[in-house]
Amino acid sequence: MLISTWEWIRLLGFLAYFYFTISIAFGLLRKSSFVKSHKNLIYQTHQNAGWLGLITVIGHMLVLLIDHYKPYSFVEVLFPFFAEYESLPSALGTIAFYLFLMVIMTSDLWIRTMNRALWKKLHFLVLPAWALSLAHGVLIGTDSENAFVIMLYVASGTITLLILTARTISQLKNNKGNISTSHNH
Repeated sequence: MLISTWEWIRLLGFLAYFYFTISIAFGLLRKSSFVKSHKNLIYQTHQNAGWLGLITVIGHMLVLLIDHYKPYSFVEVLFPFFAEYESLPSALGTIAFYLFLMVIMTSDLWIRTMNRALWKKLHFLVLPAWALSLAHGVLIGTDSENAFVIMLYVASGTITLLILTARTISQLKNNKGNISTSHNH
């Protein structure tokens, strides 16, 4: 049984979203003060999932070029708002790709040559990239009304937001403790 290009597009899109979600979750966990052990394993999972997400999203984009139902041109794949089919949802995916690409390139290839504060700001672009990729999948996915797909999006969104919230609260508590300690000296 042959898998259609539509099935490959959706599979690779879901895999990319899954890997990026794992990468973000583990990245947030790694720098959270409430995680005390296995920092190296968490970092390796974060980094590897990011690269797997990038590879699968590139595969997703390449299969769009050969789709039998609605093939995209290189221009439609590479430039936001140039797609004939579902221009806005397609653009969200393209913008998300470029943000993910920038985060991975600055983190793994250029980090030693960058200002740390700039790197940190660029690295947090992964959160809007992830939100854009979620919106892209929900809006353009022909199976976004499927109960399993809805559960995937809700569960991944909820888990990511919970980890982000826990990390933020943890950092606020740590910063508050550091401020009160510095005032006592």
